[in-house]
Amino acid sequence: MEKAAQRQLLMAKLSIQFTIALLLSLVMTAINYGFKESFAHNWLKGFIVAFIIIPLALRLIPFIAKCVRAAIGDCSPLLLRSVVAVCVAAMMEGVIAFAVTLAQHGVESGWTVLWATTFVKALPLGLLIGITMTFFVQPRMQRLAMQAN
Repeated sequence: MEKAAQRQLLMAKLSIQFTIALLLSLVMTAINYGFKESFAHNWLKGFIVAFIIIPLALRLIPFIAKCVRAAIGDCSPLLLRSVVAVCVAAMMEGVIAFAVTLAQHGVESGWTVLWATTFVKALPLGLLIGITMTFFVQPRMQRLAMQAN
């Protein structure tokens, strides 16, 4: 049972990483370029960078949760998870918008404004992903991890 659970956990992690990279890079590329002829090429660059960056960003989630717990203290689990979800969404959006915008544009004049615009416009999707990750995916991943050990 352990091997099957470990395999299921790995597949779940990869599918989450793939889905987040696909959605965020797609939206960010549409924000930066629109659906012009260069869209597919720029989206592919953004997707590859996002796919590589996401595992690094996901490793920050426990640290963010710990900081939120320290900052807001004892509170309801719903409030705690909600604040963590918003913080995770902002972190993920910021990091991925940075990487995707850098990969697609390099450092050019006005890059900071382009990054900030990408971040703000893609934030609703990031919030949806953060809430989904915090309330649905993370508990399932924790159960799978416990089965795998």
